[in-house]
Amino acid sequence: MQRKTGRFLATFLPSVLLIVAALVFSAGINLGTFRRDCGDALFSTFSVAGRKVVTSIEYAVKYGKTIDNFFGMERALNQLRTYLPQADGVAVALPNGQIAYAIGTYGFKDRAGDRLSGYEQRRTTEEFKRNASFNYHDTDNRSYELYLAIRDPSDGRWIGTLMIAASDSVIDEYVRAFERHTLILVGTLGAAAILLLGGLALLPERGRGGLGRPRSGRAALAVAALVQIAVGVTGYGAFSDAYLRTVENTTGIVENIVATDIGSVIGRGATYHTFSGIDDYFREIIGIVPHFKGMSLAVPEGADLSGSLGSGQPAAKGDLVTGRALATDADFVTPTLRIVIDSDFIQRNMLEVVANNVTILIISLMFIYELHAFVSRRMRPTVETVTETEAVVAGADAAAATGRSLAGLRFLTFVLYFGMFLSASFVPVIMQTFDSGLFGLAPPQAAAIPVSVEMLCGALAILLAGRISARLPWRTMTAAGLAVAVLGAVVSGMTGDPLLFIVARGLVGAGTMTALMGLYRLIDRIRRIDPATGAYSDLFSGMYVGVNCGAVVGSLLADAIGPHAVFLIAAVVLTLGIGQLLLLTPEPAGAAAIAAAAPAVADAKPDGDTAPARRVWSDGSFLAFLLLVSVPTSACSMFLIYYFPLFASGLGQPASTVGQAFLLYGLCIVYLGPLLSRLMRSSNLSPGLPVLASGLIMAAGLTTFALTGSLVGAFLAILLLGLSDSFGLTAQQRYLERLPVVGTHGLAVPQSYHLNARKIGQVIGPMLFSAAAVAGGAGATLIGLGLAAALLLHLGLSVLALRRRPFMAKTA
Repeated sequence: MQRKTGRFLATFLPSVLLIVAALVFSAGINLGTFRRDCGDALFSTFSVAGRKVVTSIEYAVKYGKTIDNFFGMERALNQLRTYLPQADGVAVALPNGQIAYAIGTYGFKDRAGDRLSGYEQRRTTEEFKRNASFNYHDTDNRSYELYLAIRDPSDGRWIGTLMIAASDSVIDEYVRAFERHTLILVGTLGAAAILLLGGLALLPERGRGGLGRPRSGRAALAVAALVQIAVGVTGYGAFSDAYLRTVENTTGIVENIVATDIGSVIGRGATYHTFSGIDDYFREIIGIVPHFKGMSLAVPEGADLSGSLGSGQPAAKGDLVTGRALATDADFVTPTLRIVIDSDFIQRNMLEVVANNVTILIISLMFIYELHAFVSRRMRPTVETVTETEAVVAGADAAAATGRSLAGLRFLTFVLYFGMFLSASFVPVIMQTFDSGLFGLAPPQAAAIPVSVEMLCGALAILLAGRISARLPWRTMTAAGLAVAVLGAVVSGMTGDPLLFIVARGLVGAGTMTALMGLYRLIDRIRRIDPATGAYSDLFSGMYVGVNCGAVVGSLLADAIGPHAVFLIAAVVLTLGIGQLLLLTPEPAGAAAIAAAAPAVADAKPDGDTAPARRVWSDGSFLAFLLLVSVPTSACSMFLIYYFPLFASGLGQPASTVGQAFLLYGLCIVYLGPLLSRLMRSSNLSPGLPVLASGLIMAAGLTTFALTGSLVGAFLAILLLGLSDSFGLTAQQRYLERLPVVGTHGLAVPQSYHLNARKIGQVIGPMLFSAAAVAGGAGATLIGLGLAAALLLHLGLSVLALRRRPFMAKTA
């Protein structure tokens, strides 16, 4: 009875906790998305008032005034604050970052200082090349900031920036009701999940008839799916209603501005009959506020007014129409301002909510499955019956110990890559947030350095670990690597210096690869006891699920709490990995079995001992494989890790978009990979053809992106990259195993060179794509064509080599 209770607590309790954590995480992401959308809606209405001030400044500049010596600027900014009482302050800055004028609260003035930060200067310079305004959430200062470009009317030259800031508390007023509703929903569904899992646990064991308690892991997955779907369906309706109310409330700001403008004109004796150009005025506002579909003046029946009284499109079914009575003129005409809010725009915004909920559902199911696999494999009973011989009992105990080691290996790999990839979606972007630049490099080039350094240090760590692995226990190597990665993650989250950030990313790269090499040594120990073990399958399964979960969760968290906090969370996750390594990952089959296996291994000669005294590099086919296949394909795969985060950020996409791209790529690897790899093994194709096909698909993906230059084209390229790598990585391994160099030097040495060649490609990749970012679409096209040319050249060299080596032709 006590044993069954222990198994219940060890299996169902973590599942319940994880389901509740998934619900809280889902609610937090929905709240973060709602907060961001509310901020966008609010600041689009702020832009209407800000554009009035910008227009007046540009009009004065047209007649000789200058920004840095502008009499009456304070009066214009104070007028802006009367329009926007929610704002903490407003300021005008010059293109060099110097703040010429600032009014507002003491906190705003202290935060603004005398100059814009280095990040704000670079961001305004880049954004104003393509947009008239932009806003972003400053998570460090807990404020929202809107920037509008001021241009010289004579030549369109950027001459200044109008900045409007508001604290997070302004958005809190709009979010509070939705937040309360969401928390009640999560609490209710969480309680239902606990009761459901508890009820399933109380059912009797499944008998031969198939009735009774279902398997705990499947039950947890089913309950998690049902609860997440319920959150998504109910949350969608609540989000839509709350967002619609928020848009309606923020529209009141525009109504007040328009009413004030029209009232000032009517107050000077004008009548609506004499109005002209009001349609242009409305058209300008509609262009600024994206959710406005139309604006018009509705006049009472019998009023004879000339000219157009509106702009935009009429209200359609589902659109929201607001009304506001305006000032009465001398003819006693009192029109109503009507604004049509576009329901289609709101529905398009809701698609992101749906995408986030589906993403969280997939990730939570992956996470629950990994936890269930770890717990269930650790809890498998050993042989306890006395009727068995001692040898059988010992063998069963050894098998159980090895099973626990494999369970620890898989989950530890998952934790390692989960912590490593939490920051994958924004490491290139965060390089642009530092106040100081990096050696005068262009932003895309500076963004490439931390990624390249991380990969380079990882490659060096692999080389060093290969030399010291014989002298260090696998557990010590893994723990040391995790500790170094923790240090790097902490420094990444706390530093404000770009050079120190690059060093920190190097520590993360070196630490994680050292830990991974330690896990490879654990696999070697397991294979001494069980040569037919599926340890590599466990390793790669944990690896790819960790990549998916880490990239997606990190991107969603970055939108909600900021990237610096995510680095610290990554440090906590890696620290938990150290705890799991020391407490929950045992030796494969006990010390006695390892000692017994060691002499046999020591007596056996490695593959390379029978090889001629000839260097690996002297084999031309192997060298061509490294230079024309391993390096180029791994370099091109950095499109997702380095280039896409920068591209998506430049389009104003949230970090969650990058996480969804990682998920798309990872699903191709996890689900298409095994299927396509089996098809390749069962076919009679030459090993070189899948390698060629994989590379050409990758080149086609890059070329597709270069030709479209859009977000859809980028996702299509990532889909093709995932399809390529799903069978391409395995195809490269199979091709390597059939090269002549393996027959002369064994597999271990060539395989290590292949892994390091791929690491070198990952170092080169960000540099190539940074140059492509500067060159535009043509750069990505050249990279894709270069990859295709390298693969075709390798194919030609391979055919030539096979003709010279009949034996190789026969085996291949």
